[in-house]
Amino acid sequence: MKKWSELSLAELNKTKSKLKGALIGFIIFGVLISLALFFLRAKLVLFIPVMVLPITWLPIYISLKSVNDEIRLRNATNINQ
Repeated sequence: MKKWSELSLAELNKTKSKLKGALIGFIIFGVLISLALFFLRAKLVLFIPVMVLPITWLPIYISLKSVNDEIRLRNATNINQ
């Protein structure tokens, strides 16, 4: 995979939308699983994997933040020119 600095602005925006969609989808999935376990009155032990889910979303969030930073940097560079 290319570095963010090697991608065009259009590719960065496309990557941003994909990462944002994936993150939103995973969050919705986690909430639905939590609600299902809650309404099924599952034991507390079954909630442990659900509690770990936000940690697994961290790499997606970090990537999204770095893409946003790169887009912001390029927009600032375009304004200064």
